[in-house]
Amino acid sequence: MYGMSEALDLSDKRVLIIEDQKAFQVMLKGLLINLGAKEVDAKRTGEAGIAAYARRPYDILLVDYNLGRGKNGRQVLEELRQRGMLKPETLFFIITGDNTRPMVLSALELQPDDYLTKPFSHRVLRARLLRAYKRRMWLRDVFKSLYNKDYEQCIEACQKHINAQSRYAAYCQKLQIELFNKTGQLDAADNAIEHLLDEGGQSWARLKQAETRLLQQRPDDALELIAAVIKKMPNAIEAHDLKTRCFLSKEAMDDALDSARIAITMAPFSIERQTLLARIARDSENYEIAKQAMNNVLQIARTSVHRNVQHLCNYLRAILDAAEHAETRQQIAKYQTEATMELQRARFDENLVYSDISFETIESILLSRIDAFNGRLREAQSRLNQIFGDDLAAGNSLPEEVSFDVVAILMDLGEFEKADDIVQQYQQLFTIDEYTQRLMRDRVSRSEQRRTQFRQMHERGIQEYEDRRYKEALNSFREALKMAPLNSGAALNFIQAAVRYCAEANSDNEIGFLKKECLSCLRTLQGMTLTASHAARYEQLIKQTARFNLS
Repeated sequence: MYGMSEALDLSDKRVLIIEDQKAFQVMLKGLLINLGAKEVDAKRTGEAGIAAYARRPYDILLVDYNLGRGKNGRQVLEELRQRGMLKPETLFFIITGDNTRPMVLSALELQPDDYLTKPFSHRVLRARLLRAYKRRMWLRDVFKSLYNKDYEQCIEACQKHINAQSRYAAYCQKLQIELFNKTGQLDAADNAIEHLLDEGGQSWARLKQAETRLLQQRPDDALELIAAVIKKMPNAIEAHDLKTRCFLSKEAMDDALDSARIAITMAPFSIERQTLLARIARDSENYEIAKQAMNNVLQIARTSVHRNVQHLCNYLRAILDAAEHAETRQQIAKYQTEATMELQRARFDENLVYSDISFETIESILLSRIDAFNGRLREAQSRLNQIFGDDLAAGNSLPEEVSFDVVAILMDLGEFEKADDIVQQYQQLFTIDEYTQRLMRDRVSRSEQRRTQFRQMHERGIQEYEDRRYKEALNSFREALKMAPLNSGAALNFIQAAVRYCAEANSDNEIGFLKKECLSCLRTLQGMTLTASHAARYEQLIKQTARFNLS
């Protein structure tokens, strides 16, 4: 089963070069032909390369990391895997002339079959291709089960190679331990690691042991192991990521932030790593770092398989989050201007071009949030109703991309009941990313005191109205509207209490002072798209206020 010729026959292999420099394309194609390849194609962009592979898969891909505009080599590999297109027998090589640490670590992070630094010789190319091909063929059973995500089968396949003491036993040991941890078989991972360490295991075994310790909720033990690994392997990005997770487990936020920032400087081109940094920075109340990290996520995602308008929305939220926590009016104005400028730059952004939601919708929601935060509540309400007024009145679900922002606006307006309904819909219909979840929890928490005071005064007013104590009810509804100036239910209840109070009042003087407040409530309601029940009450109250000269 495991025999393998020392020769690599390229004559029956289809090879694809993805390289934006024509001269290097020609040179590399010549090297491959000299090695016996008969079918070699070349594309200049990542997008064209993916399309070519989709039409008919290749046996070998040689992809430059830097491809100019569009997808880079890492993103090509990521997309082929994400879409389930990359066949288990295909070899994927990343090629680059840039050997700086961030680029190298980011390229290696996705574990291509190999990595070549320009320039390289005919002999080096042949040796690397042969090495990768032999490994891929020798472990075909392992890669097939891994491709199918049959982890138990993959664990068994690894064990066969380990028992046979094949030349790739060390790779299989490492993969098996990773899968034990991934599937929650921590005792099995422990046993495999201990066996390796008894045989004088390498640093990666210590690193996997640290991962197991963290999964066992022993972060201090994990940190001790990680420190030893980093001392021997300072560029082990996986160790720095694991260190960050350990500090998070201990709720040591300052240490977690420092660790996450070190990992970012080492390998910055990861959406997961940048998003984690944003989350940690925000939890540490460092809103500027969180904002920058979400901007990095947007830039990385722009040409990747993860392209999504949600990244644009999250970046805009991070800017507004920084504004809402700023200490001076100048800082607030700076962040709000930054948000509007970023939105204008994004008008023709690919994240929006390929989205179902329109630029105008995002623009209106952003401006409505800014208006609401700055106290321009009627303007905020007007913009919101132009976009989603009918949907809010009918209780329809809103687009995932802006649901959080609508919740934030409604809470600022004091429409707590509607905000609660949208939060419930949002959580039931969509898988909310962790960053947005944290923003949501924070927004709900910050409004809780105002919401509680509103509810207490509003419920008191309702009880006083039912007890026919209309003057006291007016005072309670008045206080409730101070907490929620544009709450439609409170506005309707104030008008209704005013009508009943006027019906029993003995003098025009007592009626006169209510007119201004009733007019204000009516103007509030005029700007809203009301539910059917509220709309019916509103029409009835219009007639009743006219009888008492309150409108």
